[in-house]
Amino acid sequence: MTKKNPFMLTTSDQWVELESDPLARFEHLEDPDEAVKRAGYSVWGTLSEKDLTPLWLEIYRHQGGLDADPEFMVLVCNHGVDETVYAESAPAMMSLQARWAPAIQAAAVTALLGELENDRTFSSFAGLVRKALA
Repeated sequence: MTKKNPFMLTTSDQWVELESDPLARFEHLEDPDEAVKRAGYSVWGTLSEKDLTPLWLEIYRHQGGLDADPEFMVLVCNHGVDETVYAESAPAMMSLQARWAPAIQAAAVTALLGELENDRTFSSFAGLVRKALA
């Protein structure tokens, strides 16, 4: 099965399939972080806390130049599994975050409720809530 090219959210709020993945030319590198760096992307931010919730976004911004690569690269992460999508511009990035925020929030709340039911789970917030409800 042939791997499909990733999608990009455009400034006009449309999803388009890219002609090629901006990271594809660095697939030979063993270190994924080095591939991201060589492609011209650096960490810009996250939506939710990495590894503390079941779902989060890792956001990278292209460091400029005349490259035709999308301005933002986004990894949609779920504990060891990630999907790469791109955003054409800052407005597209904000739209992408707004689309994902409800799913990320729901995943975080569901995980917290599971921690509240399990007395053996260590979470400072869950512990505070348990104490307040006792």
